[in-house]
Amino acid sequence: MRRIFTTLLISIISINTSAQKEFANRYWFGILEGASLPLNLHFESRNDSVFPMLYSPMQGGDKIVPSSFRITADSLFINVKSLNFEGKWVYNQADSTFAGQIKQYGNKLNLNLKPSDGIFEIKRPQTPEKPFPYIEEEVMIKNTADNVDLSGTLTYPVEGNVFATIILITGSGAQNRDEEIFQHKPFMVIADYLTCQGMAVLRCDDRGFGKSSGGINSTTLDFANDVEAMLGFLQSHPKTKGSKIGLVGHSEGGLIAPIVASRNKEVAFIILLAGPGLDGKETLLLQNKKICQIGGMADSLINKRLIILEEIFELSASGEDQDMLLKINEIVKKHTINKQERKALGLSPKEVLVMNSQLQNRWMKTFIDLDPCPYLAMVECPILALNGEKDCQVLPIENTTAISKCTTGKAETIIVPNLNHLFQNCTIGSVEEYMTIEETFSEKVMEIITEWIKKKVE
Repeated sequence: MRRIFTTLLISIISINTSAQKEFANRYWFGILEGASLPLNLHFESRNDSVFPMLYSPMQGGDKIVPSSFRITADSLFINVKSLNFEGKWVYNQADSTFAGQIKQYGNKLNLNLKPSDGIFEIKRPQTPEKPFPYIEEEVMIKNTADNVDLSGTLTYPVEGNVFATIILITGSGAQNRDEEIFQHKPFMVIADYLTCQGMAVLRCDDRGFGKSSGGINSTTLDFANDVEAMLGFLQSHPKTKGSKIGLVGHSEGGLIAPIVASRNKEVAFIILLAGPGLDGKETLLLQNKKICQIGGMADSLINKRLIILEEIFELSASGEDQDMLLKINEIVKKHTINKQERKALGLSPKEVLVMNSQLQNRWMKTFIDLDPCPYLAMVECPILALNGEKDCQVLPIENTTAISKCTTGKAETIIVPNLNHLFQNCTIGSVEEYMTIEETFSEKVMEIITEWIKKKVE
């Protein structure tokens, strides 16, 4: 959802007088379903009238002023013409909640709102602030094999020798060097912590993102080439050459790390943060199962969804197919009764269209078939695999068990209680929680990482 920066002339369609008393000066909060975007609703009181205002905290928190609206005792309609935005809600007086939907540029998303004490405030207390007690060097690294320039930040202690050097490897999707998500900057937090412990840390924008060049339609194997370029850079940098260099990868980065280590024996150690031990197809199926369970989907529907997805993933892995959308729809219809069931399964025509687009992507086609096991088996350096107990994206027990099996028990595995995929202390581990949690990255996990590296580098 886009922001609006200028005050618009408001056209009041109608306001119910009882609604004025009910809503005046109150706040509501909700998360836009499917976009994981928090939004606030506030009814401003002016001259015995109320005016609904929306706020998007993740997009700067600017006031979104409606061009027109309608308020009754049991409903609310808001229109913002400049954003091509409409919102419609039904008010439930019993629990003071709004249930409804927003429509913007043809997209329809559910937005349910519950009472809150005020505007949702973004707090990220772990984000480091300048001045830093270490050197921060902006670097540009050339991946000559793929003609890609990688922009990054190298941090190292002001004095003394660097006892270990770390390359941080981001997860899936276009990521900046801080692996920023919902204004959390986990890689910046980790880099700050490890550098203060006497290490050097390199983190880079993904190719095609931030200040790095290259195409964004890249695969896991392409990103592995980028990490190898970072490795070569550190081996010649005056502050880090001669030091023990290790790889710390999060999520997909935990797949990239063993790929690089399997073919670069000078890598001293690797740490997998929620890294997969299973192939891409199995990882995605388990992820879907867990997320559906958290969302309250019935077991019978979950099982049917997984059967359908497995067939679709196999279709995608078979290669590019111009008729893929038609074939996906045939698979969905083969296993379902009607439109209502398809909607309940999260496989409506619109959702299938999005899925088709994702499955045509080079990254997805590669990832579905990619098995980390052969790479893990070839890694000769020490391996630490850390997973959060409540991770719904890379399931902890299944993946750490697979990592142990692939490495014939040589990898050390730890499942840390109460942590989600981002290694935040959480309640249920859902993706929707990521933004509302103030903690960016568990300090306990950073302590585990530090102590483990010290033991392996000594």
